[in-house]
Amino acid sequence: MSRMGDTIRQNRLKYKLTEKQLAKKTGLAESFIKEVESGRRIPSDDQVKRLLKACGITESMSTEIDTFNAVEEKPRPRPRPYIIPVEKPSEASGKSEKQAEQDAESSAAWLDALGGVVKRVPITDEKGIVIDHMLFPVVGGKIEGGTPDKVTLFRVPDDSLSGFRVHAGDLLLCVPEKTPVDDAFMLVHYGGKRLVRRIKKLDPSHLMLQSYDRELRIDSMLWGEITILARCVKLIRTL
Repeated sequence: MSRMGDTIRQNRLKYKLTEKQLAKKTGLAESFIKEVESGRRIPSDDQVKRLLKACGITESMSTEIDTFNAVEEKPRPRPRPYIIPVEKPSEASGKSEKQAEQDAESSAAWLDALGGVVKRVPITDEKGIVIDHMLFPVVGGKIEGGTPDKVTLFRVPDDSLSGFRVHAGDLLLCVPEKTPVDDAFMLVHYGGKRLVRRIKKLDPSHLMLQSYDRELRIDSMLWGEITILARCVKLIRTL
C-alpha cells in the first residue's frame, strides 16, 4: 500500500465512510478508490485534493501532495564539526615557510586570474562561521542568479528537513533575499541561530515556517519575529 493510499483509507475509516460513499462524495468510481488505496493507481493532483477534502483533510493540503510520493530515507547522522586543516611546514615535507608562502601567493594569483570564470564561495554553519570554501562557475557575471560576492553555502546541521529530502551535512546555495518568498526554502535568523525553513505566507503580517523530520511541523509567527537572510536555490549533496 502506498503512503497516499494508506492516508486516504485511514481517514475514510475514521469518518466511517465506505468506498462507495467516498466515491459518491468525490464523483470518482468506487473501483478507482479501491485501486488508489491498494497502491495500484496514482491519482492526479486534482483527484488527490478531492479525496483528501472528502476524508476531512483540509490543512496543508499542498504539502501532503508534495510529500506523499517522497522516497523515505534513513536519517543521516549529525555531521561532526569540521576544522579546516592547516598545513605546517616541516622538514619531512621538504617545504620551507618561504616556499609555502610562494605556493599560497601562486594559488591566489590563479584565483584572481579566473575571477570572472570561477569563484570561491564560503561554506557557513548555523552560527554564521565560515568553515570551508567551494569553487563555483560564474555565468554571465552571476552564480545561480546571485552576485558572486554575496552568495554563500549553508551546511545543514540536522535532519529537521529530511522529509523534504534535505539531510544533515547537505549544502544549500543561498542567494541574499530580505523578503519572504512563498513556498521557497529560505535561510532565516530565529531563536539566536541561523536555520532553513520552507516559507508559507499566511497574510500580510504572518508567516508559516515548515520543517519536516518524522512529521510535519508548522510554526506560525509575525514577520518581525524573524530575519530573512537568503533564498536557497540549489541543493548540493556529497556522496
